[in-house]
Amino acid sequence: MRALWIEDHQLIADSLELLLQLVLPELSLDKAQRLEQALPLAASIPYELILLDWWLHDEEGGQAIEALRKAGCNAPVVVVSGDEREPVLRRAQQLGVAGFVRKSAPPQELVDTVRAVLEGRQTTLPPPRPSRAGLPPLDLDALYPQLTPRQHEVFRLLLRGAADKQIARELGIGDSTVKTHVRVILQSLGVQSRGEAAHKAREAGSW
Repeated sequence: MRALWIEDHQLIADSLELLLQLVLPELSLDKAQRLEQALPLAASIPYELILLDWWLHDEEGGQAIEALRKAGCNAPVVVVSGDEREPVLRRAQQLGVAGFVRKSAPPQELVDTVRAVLEGRQTTLPPPRPSRAGLPPLDLDALYPQLTPRQHEVFRLLLRGAADKQIARELGIGDSTVKTHVRVILQSLGVQSRGEAAHKAREAGSW
């Protein structure tokens, strides 16, 4: 059996690869950190499973899944993500993912989901994080005073799941400017990816 693991955080990818090698030694795992690296592999190799981080640099999971399908990859997709908000789960479900594993979940949850998908058994998506509907919004400015007002605006849109182009359109700024702000936000929070930023913000209670 052969799978492709698409994850832009190498430490996470390496640790999960080690886990899967220990419990599923029959599974051969290729890795890619960017979608453009993954697409040629997915187009040429008949994978039996795709493991996908929802946030990959500039692409969100929906864009990545659609690109994989256009490349001719019909393997089942299991999303492994730190972003478990209701819009993300709903979008993943709309795209027909075979499974969704939270990065905060016990390792056994990933093993069980991968095994179930490879065996053709149905999995269930986790419940979304409770919404803050009806509660007063917390103050990002107070939570992250090191960020500029514009970076707070970018951060709010990032937490809503907006891609760079969407943020650029909504704020009337260039794509490259958005990328710069996102990079500063990630560095300021001490994280490597959008998913980690969303997770850290959620734990801080910012949405």
